Amino acid sequence: MKIKSNMISGIIVTLILSIISKFLAHFLPFLGAEGIAMLLGILLGNTLLKQQLFAPGMRWAEKYPIEIGIALMGLTVTLRTIEQLKLHGILFILLQMTLTIVVVLWLGGRIFKVSRKSAMLMGAGNAVCGSSAIASVSPAIGATDDQRRTAVATVSITGVVLLLLLPVVGPYLVGHNNILLGALVGGVVQSVGQVVGTAALINPTVVTYATLFKMLRIILLTVVVIIFSRMSQKQQANTTTISPKGIKIPWFIIAFVLLLIVNSFIALPHTVTSGAKDISSFFGIVNLAGIGLNLKINTIKKAGGKFLAYGLVTGLIQVILAVILIRILF
Repeated sequence: MKIKSNMISGIIVTLILSIISKFLAHFLPFLGAEGIAMLLGILLGNTLLKQQLFAPGMRWAEKYPIEIGIALMGLTVTLRTIEQLKLHGILFILLQMTLTIVVVLWLGGRIFKVSRKSAMLMGAGNAVCGSSAIASVSPAIGATDDQRRTAVATVSITGVVLLLLLPVVGPYLVGHNNILLGALVGGVVQSVGQVVGTAALINPTVVTYATLFKMLRIILLTVVVIIFSRMSQKQQANTTTISPKGIKIPWFIIAFVLLLIVNSFIALPHTVTSGAKDISSFFGIVNLAGIGLNLKINTIKKAGGKFLAYGLVTGLIQVILAVILIRILF
């Protein structure tokens, strides 16, 4: 995580882009700051900012701030979230996440023929919390930078599509019940910012319910990281004669769990929890800006329409699964 002198210019550029994206999000709420940061990053990273001078800092900004952001997310949720959702809400999220992961892994292996690690990243990103989940799972399974960037770009685009569609079609799918709309949005949409943005386009009450459902998905992030780490190590053991050395849990996931426990049992000042939320949110924007700046056109062309189709089909199936589960459980 050490910052070297040759990284400073790239870090500054990424931070400036993140601040601009956060400002522009007020005028383009349907894209959100994260979506704007990624799109501007791709544009600038392949034109004005493609010089090698910026590359080390942009790679640093892409990788490390999000780790701190994920750790601080532990201060934005508590175990009381589980109590507020009640049994049917908890069961809904557990089934929705499990089925999403199973379907995404199946689609990746059988239909779209992507690598196992790419499918795992797509499963985590769609089932849990977008780029933050991908950043958490990536080191645990040993994914490459290109696999991580492609997955983040795909999941983010899917989230933007859902942000535009769910406020329109949601009431037709589950009715005008705010709890059910909150379950649909909070159980399907990828990143926290996209969940809030989607729900806000419906009404403020849906924002409250959607956030609760989303928070439970975030609480389960650690479980998903452990499961994918075990799956990756088991696969590695089957293809090599060397036995895997335990489960690799990134430091920031451990910090996330510890901070969640602290926040659940100790009444922390509002300035601490709100500050953690703001920092975590901004570092999420920095992550998407860095990914966009580092995502080269050749990588996008290589992934092509296959990954885009993979993401959109996944989003559609997530919505269908959520509607079915909502009708059964609520």
